Amino acid sequence: MSGELSFRAIHTAELPRFEHCTAIAFHAPTDVGLADRFAHRIELDRTRAAFDGGRIVGTAAALSHSLSVPGGELTSAGITWISVLPTHRRRGILGRMLDELLTDARARGEEVATLWASEGGIYGRFGFGPAATESSFAIDTRHDGAPWPLRPGAPDYTLQMRDPAGARPVLEPLFERARLQRPGMVSRTPEWWDERVLADHRGERGGGTDPRLVVAALANGSARGYAIYRVRGREPDATIVVSELIAPDDDAAGALWRYLCSIDLVGRVEAPHRPVDDPLPLLFPDLRRASVVEQRDSLWVRLLDLPRALEGRGWAADVRLTLAVQDERIPENAGSWLLDVAGHEARVTRAAPGTRPDLTLDVRWLGAAYLGGTPLTRLLAAGAVAQHTEGAAEGLDAALHVPLAPWVPEMF
Repeated sequence: MSGELSFRAIHTAELPRFEHCTAIAFHAPTDVGLADRFAHRIELDRTRAAFDGGRIVGTAAALSHSLSVPGGELTSAGITWISVLPTHRRRGILGRMLDELLTDARARGEEVATLWASEGGIYGRFGFGPAATESSFAIDTRHDGAPWPLRPGAPDYTLQMRDPAGARPVLEPLFERARLQRPGMVSRTPEWWDERVLADHRGERGGGTDPRLVVAALANGSARGYAIYRVRGREPDATIVVSELIAPDDDAAGALWRYLCSIDLVGRVEAPHRPVDDPLPLLFPDLRRASVVEQRDSLWVRLLDLPRALEGRGWAADVRLTLAVQDERIPENAGSWLLDVAGHEARVTRAAPGTRPDLTLDVRWLGAAYLGGTPLTRLLAAGAVAQHTEGAAEGLDAALHVPLAPWVPEMF
């Protein structure tokens, strides 16, 4: 093993070796051929690879995203493809690649970075905090107890089976409407829709059928929601796995769940990657019919430009606090900041020298709280945040409050 490592962006011809390194690190098959599809989606100038001689021993990449935040959206670097070969661990490879990607993202003017963490203990030291939580549900459809009927006065919906190929023009506007309602959702390119969301990748999805698409539409044909699902196993106890259910209209969401839970020859519906505040269990007279089988962190957020990120989101209540922020990797974020929120907008400036802080916290915990999904009072109880002024954490929580919990419906 050479002692000399070099780091740079990759070229198109190096994508197969880039993928091979990732597959080894994540114990995945090395012959899936993801590189051919990802060649259309990956931004080569936003990749980083570690080379030991001519061999790729570490990988990292960033995707250009827009992230929905309370009151709007910000630009985001979606960190992905992070891997280091088992033979090259503990040599600072991950840190070097990630620091270069974050430096590049700041140079591009992106306010935040986001990622899904494969391991919970890694990314905090790079300033990322767990900002969203997801639930995975299992619904037993073999016994009596159908979902409640739609509320009185709800529109009549027509459930239409559609071919996923070519469905993007119908689905994309619904997804974008949903992004405006809930923080944490990232934008999609046309390639992402066609090659990731709607394509048939049965070998990568744990088996099952090709994707099935159902759209809930009004009598005039206007689409109000959709569900993408696959069927695994055989009748009479097949399992439906819901890849995605998006409905900005709550009644349409209820109609889609009722459809999925009433399909014949099915004994179970699985719904991974759902919002932590999903009302799904409450659709049943017996709320235990839809049980939570797993709950875990999903989106992690890293503030790249602290004042711009705080000023770029909407706020629920007025607050005026001095925050002492620690940031070992981006010194420009560190120090004391005056957060002054009035009329749903924030102004963030450097606090005057000698100003006593109301709260002291690491940038990772500010990132965790940023979307409104991780209360400061909870972090305070855990000892992650220091409060110097009574009620400061409660006041900041009130200002950060969001009506819907942050959610991202897919890994990237």
